[in-house]
Amino acid sequence: MRVYFSPNGMALGHAGRCVPIARKLISNGDEVLFSTYGDAVGFVKAAGMPVVRVPRMGLVESPDGTIEMLRTSIQWPTYVWIFLKQFISEIKLLRIFKPSVAVSDSRLSTVLACWLLRIPCILLLHQIKLLVPHKKKLSRFKEALKHFAEWFILYNTHLLWNRSTKILVPDFPPPYTIFKSNLDVPEKLMNKVKFIGHIIEKPQSLLPSQEELRRKLGFDDRPLIYVGVSGTKKERELLAMRLDEIFREFPDKYNVVMTLGNPDKPDRFVEKGNLRIYNWITDRYPLIKACDLLVSRSGHNTLAETMYYGKPSILIPTPAHTEHQENSKSAERMGIAKVIQQKDLSKNILLESVKEILNHSEYKARISRIQKKISNLDAIKLITDFVHQFG
Repeated sequence: MRVYFSPNGMALGHAGRCVPIARKLISNGDEVLFSTYGDAVGFVKAAGMPVVRVPRMGLVESPDGTIEMLRTSIQWPTYVWIFLKQFISEIKLLRIFKPSVAVSDSRLSTVLACWLLRIPCILLLHQIKLLVPHKKKLSRFKEALKHFAEWFILYNTHLLWNRSTKILVPDFPPPYTIFKSNLDVPEKLMNKVKFIGHIIEKPQSLLPSQEELRRKLGFDDRPLIYVGVSGTKKERELLAMRLDEIFREFPDKYNVVMTLGNPDKPDRFVEKGNLRIYNWITDRYPLIKACDLLVSRSGHNTLAETMYYGKPSILIPTPAHTEHQENSKSAERMGIAKVIQQKDLSKNILLESVKEILNHSEYKARISRIQKKISNLDAIKLITDFVHQFG
């Protein structure tokens, strides 16, 4: 059968979820085609998948990666025009490829195109309720206005998302859901929704032990910190530059490996003392299992992987990025992470957070308990089973 994938291209996480599903389908003899934009195009190509570039959607960002809602809102006519061009592109591609089913990861244009063409569409979506970002504390009136806007957007966008055949949420079922506030929606809006757990391509049971992986990767017995820089280009560049400065001055008692989130020239690295820096690592799972602690933004995929592999983390959410901020609060409430706001990031604060997590076994114990509860979920199998219902 033919399966059409359309991940959101604003960051790499959406494409990163779709590629493992596509690989599984290809191994079963199915044919796939990707449609996306932005950095995701290069990512999908590097994974060896056929991909077509469509018109790019994107929000206005400040130099620190913050989403500028006012400037974004002002440009709404431009976004409507780009969306229409993307929608038309999707219709053309779907008519040419003639898939049995489409898998959209947070792409409304594909959902509506499939609905129009009567093609079944499985929607991967972990942001059902849109949260309006803000930096400063709001007055009571502005807070009420914000909540009204969020619920107004929710009810209207859900009418559109609901054009899909099924909505699969790649998040853990309660009480271990990561983006809890985003899923605080009326039950009548959840009739098509199913929690499937995070999409993990490589179960940790297939990997060697932590000690063996460290030896293979060339690390000694010192605590290993994995720094995974992710997000949009602006989010990545600022954080990578700051963390590079900090970890160059870190004590020699730690091994540090950092990935910059740039798929160009993967698996090549430079070493600066006890700091090893990669542009990109093709297979990050051995590194996640080998490390003692992960430092990252608080993107949904990265946080879910730390939970699945039982690794505590230090999270540096992007300012005014509602998903990152809410994810980090959720992880901190579960007692599996420390949160450092970007404006507070310094060598001393980061070092103290590293010491607290590595010197207190409670963090490891809590995330190990969660790991046992979620380790039996197989999201890829659930999704491919849904896909093959239409074959």
